[in-house]
Amino acid sequence: MNAPALPAKSPTTFRTFTDALERAAARRAEPAVWDAGRWRTWRDCRDQAERTAGVLHRRGLASGDVLAAWLPNSWELVVLHAATARLGVLLLPLHSAYGAHEARALIEQAGAVALAAGAAHRGHDRLADLLGLRDRCPTLRHVWVSPGGGRAATAGLPDLAELLPGEGETDHGTPALPPPPDDPRAPLVLLASSGTTSRRPKLCVHSHAGLLGNAAAVAADGGPGAGDTVVSASPLSHAFGLLSVHLALVTGGAVGLFADWEPRRFAETLAAVHATAAFAVPAQLRDLLAVLGEKGEPGPPALREVRTGGAPVPRELADGVRRTLGARLVVQWGMTEVGAGTYTRPGDPPGATATIGRPATGAEVRVLTGDGEPAAPGETGELHYRSPYMFSGYYRAPERTRVALGTDGWLRTGDLAALEPDGSVVYRGRSDELINRGGLKFSALEVEELLDDLPQLAQHAVLGRPDPRLGQRSCLVAALREGARLTLEEVTGHLTAKGLATYKLPEQLVLVDRLPTTVTGKTARARLRAMPLPPLPARPPRSPR
Repeated sequence: MNAPALPAKSPTTFRTFTDALERAAARRAEPAVWDAGRWRTWRDCRDQAERTAGVLHRRGLASGDVLAAWLPNSWELVVLHAATARLGVLLLPLHSAYGAHEARALIEQAGAVALAAGAAHRGHDRLADLLGLRDRCPTLRHVWVSPGGGRAATAGLPDLAELLPGEGETDHGTPALPPPPDDPRAPLVLLASSGTTSRRPKLCVHSHAGLLGNAAAVAADGGPGAGDTVVSASPLSHAFGLLSVHLALVTGGAVGLFADWEPRRFAETLAAVHATAAFAVPAQLRDLLAVLGEKGEPGPPALREVRTGGAPVPRELADGVRRTLGARLVVQWGMTEVGAGTYTRPGDPPGATATIGRPATGAEVRVLTGDGEPAAPGETGELHYRSPYMFSGYYRAPERTRVALGTDGWLRTGDLAALEPDGSVVYRGRSDELINRGGLKFSALEVEELLDDLPQLAQHAVLGRPDPRLGQRSCLVAALREGARLTLEEVTGHLTAKGLATYKLPEQLVLVDRLPTTVTGKTARARLRAMPLPPLPARPPRSPR
């Protein structure tokens, strides 16, 4: 699948990442990239990327190779993104939260020849892990380590600083760099999709035109522009976080880099950089609102837009964002394969945040029933998506690509949705979140949303558990807030008061210390289902209906 040209409404025209960086450097002399209290310009990024590309070239990296970056959001990661783009090397960003097992699986899947990594993450020393990766991954020829935290030793591994020489430090004996890629369809980044703990993780190939065109479409649809500063709480190893950098790049705006979630520090960063737009998933927004609400603090004064996605956004959270942060809320749906797929627009009424908006300019959606027919308005079916900005396929996995995209280029997302008459999409959860109780099917997501305002709950998820008579019965797995107590009767009473049908009520409550989550804060349902849970009650307390 080839990535076509940018939409007509794109705020600028360019062919590749390097082209976009050159244009941003020419049009914006003001500071553009903030990291750890220091501002740099797009020109600084371009010049540093050229020097870094020179070092990588001297070390033998060439077009088509893969460089893995196991780093937090940082100036170094942005430079590596630009430098690999300059050489035609594919960047494989790894989530900082990964362990050595996940990192090794992805490095081996990609055949990465180089790795840039931090020596520690959240107090955990990774040097032994990095030495193990160097010795056990057959394709790895280079491993660079960022000591960080005042650390001096890197266990004999080269310092990452080698890849970021200052002006005048370049080796004049280095061969001249090859011309930068000029094909917008050329691969730029590999992003790990779901299943990253499996033996064959899925790596999505994204092209220059795909990722940058997606950012240009978001900007053209009313997203952040040249006068905005964006800060993302999401890692740049995730499509949602990476979009923040690409938006600033294609519009000539600015981006503030933030690593390792902590709500108080995020609020301080937003204020320090005078952020006008913030990216955060709903769980992070809840944390942020709680921190500001403790002392009745106002939101960051310049903030005017909050973009969120990755989980349902209940009305009370949307209202809290508008009230506490004084910002409009944009709800976005996407996947690693898609990027920013659908989203509400700045001019939409407040009630639009109950949907996931409309497709990005140039993209299409359809909802099909189980027999492959178009669903009627309001009818739930599987969401299919087609866009010029999507991934071009799974890396070295043509059969997986064929299954996902078929012959018509429509991505079978596995998400359930319904279409509104105005073209807005209502998200109804994943197809594997559908519970079938005695022939009556319902979405676990629907029940979870109705429990969002139950004050005792810190985390919760509804699962369908096997039952020999009914097929499945509903179980609520929950972690409680400190000092809270909760009974199943209180849960069902809360839901009944909201008018939920009896057959949808949870029939078991299991309390745990904490639910497993993905690196982006969503409930990790596969790991949750694998947890040992007590058996269901021996007899169902009510009939299927």
